[in-house]
Amino acid sequence: MARLATVVALSLAGLALAQTLEDGTEVTQDNIAPAVETVEDASASSYFPYELEQLTPDVLSNLTNYNLSNVDLFTFSEDGLTKRASRACKTYPGDWNWPSRPIWNLLNILLGGALIESVPTAAPCYSDWPQYDEAKCASITSQWETPSYQSSQPLGIQYYAFEGVSCLPPTLTRTGANCTLGGMPSYVVKATNVAQIQLSVNFARNNNLRLIVKNKGHDFKAKSTGSGALSIWTNSLDSIQYLGPNFYHTVSGYKGPAFKIGAGVTALPLYQKADSLGLHVVGGNTRTVGLGGGYTAGGGHSPLSSLYGMAADQVLAMEVVLPNGFFVSVDAKHYPDLFFALRGGGGSTWGIVTSLIIRAYPKKPVATLSYSFGISADVPTETFWNGVYAVLAKFPEYADKGMYSYWSLSCFFDCSFAMAPQWGNNMDSAALKNLSAPLFDELQSLGITVSDAVYTDFDGVLQGIEGTWSAESEQGGIWNFNTGSRLFPRSNWDVEPTEFAANTGSVIRAAAEKAGLMLGYNIKAADNPTVNQTNAVNPAWRKTVLHALLGATWSQEATPEDIAAANKNLADMLQPWRDATPGSGAYLNEADINENNFQGAFYGSNYAYLYQLKQKYDPWGLLWAPTAVGSEDWYVTGQIDYYPTQNGKLCPK
Repeated sequence: MARLATVVALSLAGLALAQTLEDGTEVTQDNIAPAVETVEDASASSYFPYELEQLTPDVLSNLTNYNLSNVDLFTFSEDGLTKRASRACKTYPGDWNWPSRPIWNLLNILLGGALIESVPTAAPCYSDWPQYDEAKCASITSQWETPSYQSSQPLGIQYYAFEGVSCLPPTLTRTGANCTLGGMPSYVVKATNVAQIQLSVNFARNNNLRLIVKNKGHDFKAKSTGSGALSIWTNSLDSIQYLGPNFYHTVSGYKGPAFKIGAGVTALPLYQKADSLGLHVVGGNTRTVGLGGGYTAGGGHSPLSSLYGMAADQVLAMEVVLPNGFFVSVDAKHYPDLFFALRGGGGSTWGIVTSLIIRAYPKKPVATLSYSFGISADVPTETFWNGVYAVLAKFPEYADKGMYSYWSLSCFFDCSFAMAPQWGNNMDSAALKNLSAPLFDELQSLGITVSDAVYTDFDGVLQGIEGTWSAESEQGGIWNFNTGSRLFPRSNWDVEPTEFAANTGSVIRAAAEKAGLMLGYNIKAADNPTVNQTNAVNPAWRKTVLHALLGATWSQEATPEDIAAANKNLADMLQPWRDATPGSGAYLNEADINENNFQGAFYGSNYAYLYQLKQKYDPWGLLWAPTAVGSEDWYVTGQIDYYPTQNGKLCPK
């Protein structure tokens, strides 16, 4: 850090900066060291190398000792966690106190060159941008709808509608669309160590900037975007460490196989690593989801959830940068309230997770079953729906067997039902066939013949994922749909079959017929005495056997008003599901951004406590995302009802 001794006067944010050293030399990355110190490992399970690179009080003290005049731009908060900070609209480009370019340049130097000034990913497709390049535009367009491409880009996200559709390749958006930065952040920090995250957190807090966190950008509602924001991009924190077959976690008392994973690890490489060791882990069926980001923070359902519980249940410990800038280890003993909130209390809310320790399980075989049936000349409408009700009636039994079923109802023309697939954990085809026989006999008695049933055996989760959902089936860069959902509790099944059909069955039927398509997961969050399930996962998950989803779609030529109307219609279609499931909720990672009473729907009885924790750990409102805990205290300017984009300034209510 000795080179920082030569830095001279730094002005107040937004004003001029003397960009020379004592000898008159211009300040550059060549003569100013990054603000980082390599610390000794203080973690019970060992830090990753990138976690040893930290911003420490000693580093900041060194800046002060050498007369760096405005160290307060980068310092930690020493006010304590319980003091509520005064709030104002987040500083926005064009405001008098927006940091000047020299200030951003200095931040970049202290970050070691990790700061990216934002340019829309599709800018090469627009002639009014200096990046215009027809060949590059063609390449971007060809890759645009793949999650791997979107996650590789500083501003890439999977779903663009609620960012504001500000810059898409012209062939994929409405006629005459232009390209603006819109709801995207102004700057991105490509984080490769903890010090960069700490410095960014402190800089954003001390300058009252909007701060967002993006891992893979795999969020239906583009919650990792925000106009005028500073974005911390954790995509590169992708280390995986196997802690051994007999890892002992002293706090929880857990002894067994476990992994330490970086926040940027996606499902597929972890599945591959676990499989090579004869293990599997609780993760999603989408291979490109970042397990340590919003997936686990929001609860995280999995093909293994009916056996082992939610992804959030598997976490033994975490390393986290807090909103005050300090880097801490979190588990059931250290910051237990924060440990509670980080597991199910929502992403981009409590801090920036850099790594997690999660438990693993012995690898078990998987058998899958796919089949379909539909309305036809031989299967009239009412017979078809009685067949659907027969399938639905099996959901408590199937979930209790540790199964996971992904199915759909399509009613764009004549209605059809597709199981794609039913997933039998620790089963082979013979066992799955025996389990399914009573259902198929019942369908046969109704006059429904299932002739396309396909049973497949896999040796474990990895082979099951790769053999069931292709990489090509995953999409990214989409902007013309929105999803809403509801968790249907087991109690809806604790009635006579006729009552079930009249209540639960009828509202599912009505929604599918009106929307044209619905998706569902027969799943439960299993009780698991080997993990800590005292966490912020929506309590509704502990009672559910069906996670059901509806969608709203709109055309490529849709206007903001058209999108708002489609979303209003979705909200209306979801109301009968809410009425049929009083006291239940919805899965916040796959729910409607316009959800009525999101506090109760997404967090249930945990919300009041979580709101208190939000004020304790983030009194500044530094971390904000739509429908996150405490989000009701803020609003984004320029919103349209039912189309709440991120294309505006964030202000307190």
